[in-house]
Amino acid sequence: MLVSVAVAALLAVTSCAAPAPQPDAEAKGAVQSLIERAIDRRNHQVVTGFSSTKDEISMDFVPAAIEGIELEYRKLHQRRDAIAPYGVLLTDTGSEITIKKFTITQTGAKVEISEQTQLEHGPVNGVQGPGEGYVYDQTVELERTGDAWKISSIAPENPGKPYPTTVVDPDTI
Repeated sequence: MLVSVAVAALLAVTSCAAPAPQPDAEAKGAVQSLIERAIDRRNHQVVTGFSSTKDEISMDFVPAAIEGIELEYRKLHQRRDAIAPYGVLLTDTGSEITIKKFTITQTGAKVEISEQTQLEHGPVNGVQGPGEGYVYDQTVELERTGDAWKISSIAPENPGKPYPTTVVDPDTI
């Protein structure tokens, strides 16, 4: 009798704690492409002559996030313009992400990622310098809009300074 009560209690507890739904391979691939595109666009804001339109931003972000992203991009343009007189020019960026954790929530999804980015510098006084790179862990919040995902926020996993070259301190946005 005691054993059957314990088994019944265990079954009751485990049936209440259903696991969160897991994304299928197609959803995971779509989200990875979305996040990589948004990060590449952000990183390219420090490349001479590059900027993004509100329409481009709205392809990847929910309407409530667009104003903050535009402010972030303006700050990256200011950073780019401030170092240009010293001959420091970034000519290209390339990024990849690794999805560390993908959790579907009631309102969308939460994705923990690791960004690996390489930045290429233009020559200074005729001498080509080395590129630079960084790894940056972030948490991305997503919302479903129709059949597609859009980003509602991207935040550092471990906030703290200094931030990478292509990242604005979130406390200033």
